[in-house]
This record gives sequence, structure tokens and C-alpha cells, in this order.
Amino acid sequence: MKELFRFDVICNESKVQKTIDVSKKAFLAGESERTVSHMEFLYHQSKYIKKRWWLMQGLLLAFVCFLLHNTETDFITRRILGLTGPLFVILIYPEIWKNRSFDALEVECTTFYTLRSIYAARLTLFAGVDVALLSAFYAGASLLTRMTLWEMLTQFLLPFNLTCCICFRTLYSKRINSQALSLLLCVLWAGVWSMLILNDAVFLAISVPVWVSLLAASVFFMGYTIYRGQREWQSILEVKPLWI
Repeated sequence: MKELFRFDVICNESKVQKTIDVSKKAFLAGESERTVSHMEFLYHQSKYIKKRWWLMQGLLLAFVCFLLHNTETDFITRRILGLTGPLFVILIYPEIWKNRSFDALEVECTTFYTLRSIYAARLTLFAGVDVALLSAFYAGASLLTRMTLWEMLTQFLLPFNLTCCICFRTLYSKRINSQALSLLLCVLWAGVWSMLILNDAVFLAISVPVWVSLLAASVFFMGYTIYRGQREWQSILEVKPLWI
């Protein structure tokens, strides 16, 4: 009786592959007719970012303004700003690392938009919000304290940039797949920076040209790290989009 309902299925691999290719083209053709604009894509991506991290960044900067307002010595000001920069970046970690922490890279490779697009959108959103927060912070700190733009650039922006370099370098790394390890590296960097900057002999020995060179190098290296990660994300993260 079983032999009456027995079917021998012959699989033609070339025809199966042809069917897959046709399906891909049909999917891409359908999606290309209803693509969203860049602003719409940013808006949709913003819905997936938990706003509590921006709120915590804002509260951190407000608290730092309060501390600076009640600080009387440059030594304490350097300590506060030097620790605020890395901490401000660390608050971005949960959202930036979310794709890797939850092993969502393979799933997102099945979507029409690539991981490069997703990361670029989220980095753009964080950059826009953080620029607004830091602008408000500098304006408030300038009014409430004696902090100058030079102090903001050297004591806050420099450690901030280098912490970002660590964040993005480890994010796009094959060898480092642990958010905890990346955070540890940032904490260690904050400790090293504090030891250097709180040493008056070292601080006074650094001339203005050296500060400018360090700041320019940090901006360049951060931009290079993001650019390299966006350009080589596929080979670094070892994932391949389904529709390419």
C-alpha cells in the first residue's frame, strides 16, 4: 500500500538556483518601487532607539554643569570633564552594540536595507542628538562657570573622541565580540587619561601645538574608524546580505 503513494522527487539544482534568483529579483523590484526617503528611513530607525539613553546623557551633562558651577579650582574641573567624556560615550553603548549583543546581524541581513544603512542611520541619529546636547551643555557651562571653549575641546572633546574610537574599533572587530570587554577598554582609557591629565607636571608640559595636534589626530582617527567600519562591515562582521 505504501508503494502506491511513493513519489521520487528529483531535485535539479540549477533550476532551484534559477528560481531563487528570480525570487530575489522580484523582491528587489517590488521593494525598489516603494523605497523610503533618507529622512523617512532615519525616522523609522529612531523608533528602535530607546530614548532613555538620550535622557540619561542629558541628565549627566546637567549634573556636570551643576558640579562645574560649584567648583573653584581648575584641577577639579579637569577631573570632572576628563571623566565626563568617556562616560557620555558609554551611555551610547547599549544601542550601538544592540545588533551584536542580541545576535541580530544574520536576521538583519535578510532585510532590504543593509547593515551598513542601519548602522549609518543610527550613528547619524546619535550624532545629531549628541551635538544638540553638547551645544546646550557648553552654552550652559559657559554661562554658569568659567569654562572656556579651549577647555571644552581639550578636557572633554579629546577623551570623548578617543573613547568613540575604542567603541567603533571594537564594534567592527572580528576578534572582540564582547560588549563588556569593549566597556572595560573604555574604563581603562578613562583611568589612563585621568592619571595623565591630573598630573600637573604632565599637564603643564603639554604645549598648545601638541594639544591641537592631539585633538586633530583624534578627530581624524575617529572618522577613519567609522569610515573603515562602514566600508568593510561585511568582511569584518562576517555576514552577507541575502539580497546581494
